Amino acid sequence: MFKKPLYLIAYTLFVIVISSLITTAYFHYFILNQSSGDGAEQTSLQAVSAQEVQNSPIKDDNSIIELFSYACHYCSINEENVDKLEARMPQGSKLIRLHVNGDQMGAFSHSAPLFATLTVMGIEPKYRESAYKAVIKDKIDLSNTQSRDRWLQDNGIDLIAYTKASQSQQVKDMLNYMTEVSKYYKINATPTFIVNKKWLAQQDREFPEFIDKLLSLLQHDKPLEQ
Repeated sequence: MFKKPLYLIAYTLFVIVISSLITTAYFHYFILNQSSGDGAEQTSLQAVSAQEVQNSPIKDDNSIIELFSYACHYCSINEENVDKLEARMPQGSKLIRLHVNGDQMGAFSHSAPLFATLTVMGIEPKYRESAYKAVIKDKIDLSNTQSRDRWLQDNGIDLIAYTKASQSQQVKDMLNYMTEVSKYYKINATPTFIVNKKWLAQQDREFPEFIDKLLSLLQHDKPLEQ
């Protein structure tokens, strides 16, 4: 009579182990491999010129901006690590999340209006995980009005309040801002971190070491290895 519970426990452990191995393999194959071989530093870390920094559309000094997308699997599984980065930000600096926007990112930009509207409404962090799940796991097109409205209703978000906010100048300005930043820095992958308007960093090591690298760029204007 003990066989069935034992099988269930064994199966659960098997699923946990396989999930962990898949996540680890994803990180090492798709992320760490970006920084192997010739030109690695150019792939994982780039600096723009002083003139480009001066003309940057980014409004906030002393900042780290994460360019992400609700369609980005790695952005989703990395949320906890980005929260830890935010907790370690020095006094007087800030971490800012912006959704990529613009033709260069294709479908990754489709949910930018949702992000902008929820942000203006002051509720985006509360529903971020649900938005990731909808786009990545459930394959819901949140740029489609009917599909989006069903998602809003399922999440208990007032449709009238959402519609009003989505048509506001604040949302229009935020979408324009996200487009400007994405285009100016030629963002073509997520997540990308822009540090002090100058450095474009993509993850080339595991956390918390990657946090150390970003904070070195922020505070000392150089990566840890230099």
